[in-house]
Amino acid sequence: MIDALSIATAGMQSTQAQIDTLSNNISNMQTPGFKSQRAAFGDVAVISPAQVQAGLSPEHTGAGSEIISTSSVFTQGTMSQTSNTWDIGIQGEGFLEVIDASGNHLYTRNGQLHVDSEGYLADTNSNRLAQNIQIPPDASNITVNQSGQIYATVGGSASQTLLGEFQLSSFPSPQGLQSMGTNDFVATQASGDPSVGKPNENGIGTIVQGSLEGSNVDMVSEMSTLVIAQRAYQLNARVLQAADQILDTINNLRQ
Repeated sequence: MIDALSIATAGMQSTQAQIDTLSNNISNMQTPGFKSQRAAFGDVAVISPAQVQAGLSPEHTGAGSEIISTSSVFTQGTMSQTSNTWDIGIQGEGFLEVIDASGNHLYTRNGQLHVDSEGYLADTNSNRLAQNIQIPPDASNITVNQSGQIYATVGGSASQTLLGEFQLSSFPSPQGLQSMGTNDFVATQASGDPSVGKPNENGIGTIVQGSLEGSNVDMVSEMSTLVIAQRAYQLNARVLQAADQILDTINNLRQ
């Protein structure tokens, strides 16, 4: 019965973690560039001290389940036109690299940018682009081509001036990126080191000005998976209740 309690508890904890992941996906359906996450389950292994001393592998004896990893799904979201100058959609692979206030390098698909108080391009979390692109206050007629080059008319000049270039970062295994919970990711050993390049070159995605990539969350899929997870949680709770009732009966027999 003690085993039943631990198995049910492990099942409730893992399904609760899955429900939290699904809920986060659903709440970010309207977040530009958001990538849905998936929780991967694994069996809890049981190993005795004797097995440890003998160097034997753990025995999988139905000791419950646990979440072994949570990874993001990097399928393309739907592109929507906004006509805003600094809305930058990424079509294809690649991430915008930004630097936060602590100097950490983060990677995002959310191209909802703005010009900060010092004229630098920054994301919605006020993290500046790694390229440190600064826009003059008198810049007008700003255009961004698919290769990421930013042109504008500055001052009284009749011709356009190149103000800077967007660059995109790609990874050998983007599924290995670690989510920071703010629509940003950090590189890990599993993701590999980033390769930085110009948009529209070497298989890296293109830049679309005046557009944003939407979330790739599929509401139907998320809701159906959520129902299954909730049912699994309820079944584990029933096992916990049944084990408690049996233990209560055994305790009363001893009296």
